[in-house]
Amino acid sequence: MNIVERTGAPVSLSSHLTRQVLSLILEEGLQPGDRLPSVKELAERFSVATPTMREALRLLQMAGNLDIRHGSGIYVTRAEPRLMVTNPYTGTLGTGTILDLLQARLLIEPAVAELAAIHATEKHIDDLTDLLAEAEAHLSGGDSEDAVLGIVNMRFHRAIAEGSANTVLADVVFSLTEVHIKEQMAVLDLYNNRRRDHEQHKLILDALKAHDADAARAMMHEHLTDVIEVIQAKLTAERTRGA
Repeated sequence: MNIVERTGAPVSLSSHLTRQVLSLILEEGLQPGDRLPSVKELAERFSVATPTMREALRLLQMAGNLDIRHGSGIYVTRAEPRLMVTNPYTGTLGTGTILDLLQARLLIEPAVAELAAIHATEKHIDDLTDLLAEAEAHLSGGDSEDAVLGIVNMRFHRAIAEGSANTVLADVVFSLTEVHIKEQMAVLDLYNNRRRDHEQHKLILDALKAHDADAARAMMHEHLTDVIEVIQAKLTAERTRGA
């Protein structure tokens, strides 16, 4: 069974930026070992926020194009493009893939939230608060609003993983939400309760602010379980109507 995606939605901003950075490397003739400008300088060059630029650079690091050395800089490791990119928003999506993604997230993200409640710094909490404030402004349900909301919501989940103090888990959550961004947009459409989703995010943030590990894990588990149950019910009803 397939569902039809909305058309005309943009690829994720991180994927767009990775292509921009790769183009910069090629245009400047940079070779392995050459150093790129700082995250701040790149963010200014491409007119994006520093956290967004950092996400794009991490994707390139995961793909083997860059080496990000804390306290030293960003270095080219592979000059030619060899990039893990998201699929474009065209064609159809299998519902099985959507549910598989949500089940994978359910296994991983409650534990990530628990760790974030223990390890998140005030900077992490401030970033999460800012992301929810940004999401609040894009809850109307229009296509252009959803394109922004989907990205901001995924940045919220990634930022929680950043606060877990476990770089491997942070990379896993980043990969799940970046490579499967089109599935995430389908989840937004199917769930179709942006306010409820937002309120659940606020409850997760409250638990993180209180450094309540048990509550953070429980809130994340409840949030993802709710999304899965709603989507499963809708898909079952759709199958019944089509029978």
